[in-house]
Amino acid sequence: MKVVAVVQNKGGVGKTMLTRNLAVGFARRGKRVLIIDLDAQCNLSRRFLSMTYDPSDPDGVLPPVHPDFDPEAEDGWSGLSSSAEIYFSGEVFPYPTRIDGVDALPGHGSRLLEIELVKASEVRERVHERLKAFLDLPEVAATYDLVLIDTAPAKGPLTISAMRAATHLIIPTVMEQQPIEGLHGMLALWRRELRQRDVNRPLQIAAIQVNLFRRSVALHEGLYASLRENPAVSELLSPVLLCQRVAFAETDRDDARPANVFDLGPKDPARIEATAMVDHIDRTLYGTIAEAAA
Repeated sequence: MKVVAVVQNKGGVGKTMLTRNLAVGFARRGKRVLIIDLDAQCNLSRRFLSMTYDPSDPDGVLPPVHPDFDPEAEDGWSGLSSSAEIYFSGEVFPYPTRIDGVDALPGHGSRLLEIELVKASEVRERVHERLKAFLDLPEVAATYDLVLIDTAPAKGPLTISAMRAATHLIIPTVMEQQPIEGLHGMLALWRRELRQRDVNRPLQIAAIQVNLFRRSVALHEGLYASLRENPAVSELLSPVLLCQRVAFAETDRDDARPANVFDLGPKDPARIEATAMVDHIDRTLYGTIAEAAA
């Protein structure tokens, strides 16, 4: 089972859109995918499930009632399951989603924020190792081929937990100064994680993925050229540029029609770029490219 964490400590780089397109793309290639939302904003969760809200709590984004919940059962379960429970009770129930082949562990806004505030003296035991322990369970590995983790734009305990659990990282970046600084910060965090790893359990970078690229814009072209000339970065760069296209934004809505970028016309530039991106990650993870379903 491959575990991919999508990480970047700067916001606005398209982490959620990238994670969503990877989930749909790999599911269409026959992979059994689990998405895990560790961002308290729960944007990835909203793309796959009908989330609910607690009007009394500004961070009150809640998962829906699980379809397997039995209100007559006397087992103490509220019927809600979220990624946060990995760090609390340890008992979670992934949700089926609108996409065949994709299950989700949605976020729970206030509970995820609570985890980020765990005392430093307790963070390793209560947070850093918990997600890895969950994903190491034999029943999880037997159920899924690929786990995709969306993280908050921060280098907090949950992001470190995602990196600790991951086999691969994807670091999206926009060709602007702050995201580039965030990219280098994530590379430093990756190197720190490598120093703690057993040599038999490497953490690879599947891609530094350039996103929202604007061709013929001097800033974007110049920063991209600088990354390609940087020997510490160039070998990790995805060969695919995801450009700033209306189609990516239009298909990243709950009511989008078509529902995802892969249902656009075969000559649509957004579909071509997204498919090429999934192809590259497919080669990195599995060595070959699986044939996508029609």
